[in-house]
Amino acid sequence: MKLITFQTKEALSVLQKTGILMTDTSYMDMKKSAIPYNWIVQEMKKIRPQNGEKYPIWAWAKCGAFTAPRKRKNYFGTQQKKLVKITFEKPDNEVLLSDYMAYSFILSGHIIPKTKAEYRKFLQKMSDLLPALKGFVRQDENGKTVARLYPKIEKTWSRMFHLKSNVWQACVWNIKKSEVIKIEVLNDPKYLFGSMNPKRKDGTRPNWKKAYLKFLK
Repeated sequence: MKLITFQTKEALSVLQKTGILMTDTSYMDMKKSAIPYNWIVQEMKKIRPQNGEKYPIWAWAKCGAFTAPRKRKNYFGTQQKKLVKITFEKPDNEVLLSDYMAYSFILSGHIIPKTKAEYRKFLQKMSDLLPALKGFVRQDENGKTVARLYPKIEKTWSRMFHLKSNVWQACVWNIKKSEVIKIEVLNDPKYLFGSMNPKRKDGTRPNWKKAYLKFLK
């Protein structure tokens, strides 16, 4: 399977020197992402056991007619670190594909709905708890009520593997130097690379939960 990942020059250096790239947790914001990332780890273990890796590497598998997001105009001058675009191939049985748009529900602590009606019902029922749900997933809050609800919500998260939208992300445990097809250094500050969530010209960001609902009945 052909995949694309956007990494720092430091990560590329590790890959070139050691022949293998694994996630460096010192670059991860675990306070913001620990619950979703730890859940993903358990799902990754179902397809292949860890071999020294702690967390998977994220990559792109499909973005509309392309493999990864195309570069976007950098309207607000946010300076990204100098990135490298690594195109590589991985055996299908070592890749965990998921729906990028569906993953946005997880980051908010919401259910991933099967239908629009199911999501409307969830929002109505949980209207008072929505901020707390997001806070719980990001480990900003530890409410007992939310903690009791979380297992029921988590049961719906496997729906992100159904790939309903046209934007697919991928998780792999590592990238081997022998799997690399192409390396491109991205230095143009006028553009943002590898992102589906940049600020638009009017200052807003895409609402991927809303976009995902369009694929549901």
